[in-house]
Amino acid sequence: MDTNRLEVATFLKEFKLIVTQGRGLDVISRQVNIQALIDLGLTEQNRKQEILTLNVQDYCSGPEPDDSRPGNIWIFGRRINGKAVYVKLKIADVGRNKIAKCISFHPAQYFLTYPFKSPQ
Repeated sequence: MDTNRLEVATFLKEFKLIVTQGRGLDVISRQVNIQALIDLGLTEQNRKQEILTLNVQDYCSGPEPDDSRPGNIWIFGRRINGKAVYVKLKIADVGRNKIAKCISFHPAQYFLTYPFKSPQ
């Protein structure tokens, strides 16, 4: 199934609502994510703001099934301080609660494509 702009917008709207009015943003504490803040010169709050300003044009791929837990993974990317940054997000269902998870936030390790980005 090809993902359309509306599906991406719907995911982002729900994700951002959970972050701002729900449980907040859970960032997986992986070394690559921690090091990215240092490398990019960002604080945890800066990272959260970058995630909250993602839009449909930043979409790269997804939804794809999560290999390790129920739910779907969405991939986004954007340029931050001159570097392409890979952002992997997920909305996880935990009981009756929905959790906005950032699984990855680090400089991209491969070329990202943006199917909905307007040509410059």
